[in-house]
Formats: sequence, C-alpha cells, structure tokens
Amino acid sequence: MSLRGRLLLTLLALLTATLVPLGVYLGLRVEDFARQQASRALAGQLAVVARSGEGDTSAADRLTLLRYELFSLALSRGTWGLIVTPGGVLYSDSGEHPRPPADVIAGVQAVGAGQWRGIQLARASDNVIGLAVRDDEVRALTRGVLLAYGLGALLACGLAGLLGAALLRLGLAPLRSMARRAEHLSAASLSERLPVPAAHDEVHSLAASLNRMLARLEDAFARLEAAEQRTRHFAADASHELRTPIAALAGGLDVLERVKDDPAARDRLLESLRREARRASRLVYDLFTLNRLDAGEPLQREWLDVGALLGGVARTAADLAPHLHLRAEGHAPPVWADRARLEDALWNLVRNAVAATPEGGTVTLLARADASGVTLGVVNPGALPPHLLGRMFDRFVRGGQGGDGSGLGLAIVRATARAHGGEAYARNTPAGLEVGLTLPDGVQPTFSESP
Repeated sequence: MSLRGRLLLTLLALLTATLVPLGVYLGLRVEDFARQQASRALAGQLAVVARSGEGDTSAADRLTLLRYELFSLALSRGTWGLIVTPGGVLYSDSGEHPRPPADVIAGVQAVGAGQWRGIQLARASDNVIGLAVRDDEVRALTRGVLLAYGLGALLACGLAGLLGAALLRLGLAPLRSMARRAEHLSAASLSERLPVPAAHDEVHSLAASLNRMLARLEDAFARLEAAEQRTRHFAADASHELRTPIAALAGGLDVLERVKDDPAARDRLLESLRREARRASRLVYDLFTLNRLDAGEPLQREWLDVGALLGGVARTAADLAPHLHLRAEGHAPPVWADRARLEDALWNLVRNAVAATPEGGTVTLLARADASGVTLGVVNPGALPPHLLGRMFDRFVRGGQGGDGSGLGLAIVRATARAHGGEAYARNTPAGLEVGLTLPDGVQPTFSESP
C-alpha cells in the first residue's frame, strides 16, 4: 500500500474511533432525555386525572371516576396504568398489557409520587395512581437519532476521505516530484539539485537533506575522478621521466660489460650509473610525495619554531655547499605545520637556489610575519623572465640554469603550501630572485596550546 493510502486509512480509522464513542454517548443521552420527557408528560396528565378524583363524592365514586379516566388515558397513550387504594388493593387496566405483580403494591405505596421502576406516580386523594413510561417510544426516538447520527457520520467519513485524499495528493506532490527527479540522476548529473519549497516544513527539510547528500556524493565522485586523474598523471609522468635514467642505466651496463678490462673507463661508467640511479630514485620519491600531497594526505602538525627551522637548514646547506654563503634572517612566530613536509619544501627551495647561484654568492633564507600570516622564502642572486615566473611551479619545469633535477621540486613546494592552507610565490626583487611559500593564520588551531 502506498504512503498516501496508509495515511488516508489512518485518518479514517482515527475519525471512526472518535465518532463511535461519541455515537454511544449520544444514544445514552438521547434515551435518558426521551425517558425524562415522557415522564414529565405523564406527570402532567396524571396531575389532571388526580384533580378529577377529588371532590365531595364518596370514596367509591371517586375510585370509579379515577379508574375510568386513568385507564382511558392509558389506553389512549398505548400504555398501562394502575391504582393502589389505601387498603392496598391494586387496580390495573386489563388491555393488552399484563397486570403488574403483587409486590408492586408496597413499592407504589412507599413512593407515592414521582417515578418508580419506569412508572410515573401521583397521589389522587388517598389513592396512588400511575402510568408506565412506554419503552418502545423511548427506543424508537433513540433509534431515530442514532440513525440520523450514523448517516451523518458516514457522510462525514466519506467527505473526510475525499478531502483527505485530495490534500494528501497535494501535500505529497513535492515528494513525487523529488522521486521522479532522483530517478534520472546519475554520476554525470550529480550537480543538479532538487527544488526546495519556500515553506519551512518537513518537505523543505527533506529536500535540503537530499541536496546536501547530493553535494557529498558529487564531492566524493569528484575526489574519485581527481584520484583517478592523479593516478593517470603519475603513471604517465613516471613512464615518461623514468625512460631517460633507465635507458642510461641499460646503456651504461652494456658499455660496462665491454670495458671491464679498462679500470678508468669502468670507474667513469660506475659513477655515471650511480648518478642515474640517484636521479631515478629522486624522481620516484618526488612523484610519490607530490601525489600524496595532491591526494590530501593528512598532515602531522606540530608547533614549529621558524627561526630554529631556517637556521638548521641554513647550517646543513652551508656544509653541503661550502663555495657559497648561506644565512638565515628575519623573525616569525611559531607555526602549526608538518615539520617533515615543510622542511622538505625548504630543501627544495635551497637546492634550486644553490644550483642557480655562482661560486661565492649568497643564498638567504628569510622569514617574516604580517597581517596575512607567515612567509618563508629563499633569495638567490639572479632573476627570471616574467613568462617563466608564472609557470615555474608547474611539474617538470626547469629553470634556465638547467641541472639534473626532476623539475618537481617547486611543484612540491606549491603542493605543501596549499596543503597547509597557503600558497607558493616567486618574484624578482632588488636582492635577487625570491621563491617561497606563505602560511596563513588560519593554519593555527583554535584551542590554546603553548609552543
């Protein structure tokens, strides 16, 4: 059964459960009212008969007159009457109604006036007269009222069913519309949204919830497509970039077999093979790092002292490049970042700067803070043309100095900056080419923690 049918059936069941007890109560009240009205009418008529039995005539004559008038009235009313004398003699009409039992005498004499066992009583001089209330009239009136009530209740149920069906059809129309729209949704049409009614009711809440679910599904499919795209790019990049070192390794091994008796040539070939192997290893590492950053891998954040981080990188780089001058300068507050990722990005910046700096030059690692956040950069004496500044963070883009790098270092810097909520930058300054990344204030947690 449909939802509309169940709701309509529930409505009719509730209406019936309300009307039936109401009908029972109405029947009881109507029956009581009819009996009271009949008793009042009989009481008035008995009072008239009782007055006619009074006078200066003898008791026998009064009794005869009472019997005549009372039993005539009983016959005209279709009921039966009785007279109880002071001596306890019972007189009753002998029509179609049975004579009342003998124990009625004591009860009638005790009550005297009023109602007793469905008999309306009154005193006429020393006698007690009575007329029985007709139960068939009371029942007929009750049945008539209940019949009218039943017909009205059936009519009300019919109208309620028709009106309820129309209202339910109108109220459930948005749900049917949403169901039809949902049937035509697919992975290619997840950007569509269901119409949200203006009224803030349950349908509004359902449509808004379904739209939020569609947004989450769209985001999930987008993530899956992005992950698939990254996988394809990774496979294409790896296959393209690894061909050169693998070919060099294969060719070097072939040559090594032919010159195994020449120690000098063998040493040169071994050094070349080691260089190509390091290049291939570095390329694979950079590709995996970049792929993890692009995939949104969670960062292992901690409070980092920017000055200590830059100083450590500068000292280590000075040991590895003794022909240059490396220094760290500037000051910035602690940042909430992933140490390994941030340090790796700084080393990529330093390697590029060292490769582009002539012997005796100076490479500066700088830090500064402003209203937008913290900036970490590396400056080397040099400059790049504007067209290269705009694309130097793309994959496999190498600077004008050449070198044996993979062309992924600055792409890793940009991915690291974006993973922290910042951005990478490159600009020509009076001091030289400055390349770095920014970390906005938003990367810091909302809870209080001492650095």
